[in-house]
Amino acid sequence: MARLSVREVYQNGKSVLSEAGLDSPAFDALLLLERAFGIGSRAALAIHGGEPAGDAQTALFRELIARRTREPLQYILGRWEFDGMPLHVGRGVLVPREDTLTLVECAALRMAGLPAPRALDLCAGSGAVGLAFARRLPHARVLCVEKSPDALPYLRRNLHEFGQGRVDCAQADVLLPPPFDGEFDCLLANPPYIPRADIDSLAWEVRCEPRMALDGGPDGLDFYRAICALWVPLLRPGGLVAFEAGFDTGGGVAAIMRECGLQHIGVQKDFGGIDRCIFGTVVA
Repeated sequence: MARLSVREVYQNGKSVLSEAGLDSPAFDALLLLERAFGIGSRAALAIHGGEPAGDAQTALFRELIARRTREPLQYILGRWEFDGMPLHVGRGVLVPREDTLTLVECAALRMAGLPAPRALDLCAGSGAVGLAFARRLPHARVLCVEKSPDALPYLRRNLHEFGQGRVDCAQADVLLPPPFDGEFDCLLANPPYIPRADIDSLAWEVRCEPRMALDGGPDGLDFYRAICALWVPLLRPGGLVAFEAGFDTGGGVAAIMRECGLQHIGVQKDFGGIDRCIFGTVVA
């Protein structure tokens, strides 16, 4: 039997993903081809696609394709880019999403006038928010707070690789009072905000991510209430609070912020026009 070419192996894998109903079978198959064959672009595939595919590489590619039908692509690859950083990700940590850059940019813009801001990144997960914030403000120092023992190894690896010694982490539950003192200029959080009853209806790939990073309680607002009540007091007068919100929770988040005494409540829309960042300031 003639050996399959690299292009034929790729086409077969793409067909498997297409038949599985994935949204981007060609894109996913190409990234997995890069992992197995070292061919990660259409240009490279055009040049080398006619070459015979090695048995070991073909077996690895088929294994990766099979995994893709039941696992998020990001977990299979082990890294996912956020703000130019190929962050370590895997089972147990939320996958960073581009919409979250709205939160980062909103907060960084408002902190740019401080010479050396100190920031909290609550529910930090992979550390995407805190690291991207620190990249924009070269003199900022950030403390990432995360509860999950499954997420913490990814967080620590990412801080070591991208934190430039200015981003630290602490393990704590943000639904409880802070286990440390200190004064901060800024609090950022992308907390769980999916209403509990909605989680089982999410896309299967999202349901592969840790439930504790999704479940925001009965109305999706439990973490906002706890953070405003327990963690906002760590901020200095005039300090900034900036939250990511879901497509239908922004109004509830803003109401909670007003109830806890925050002022100058504002909204920043994401790339899709959704009220993604809700921000306010502590009474000066």
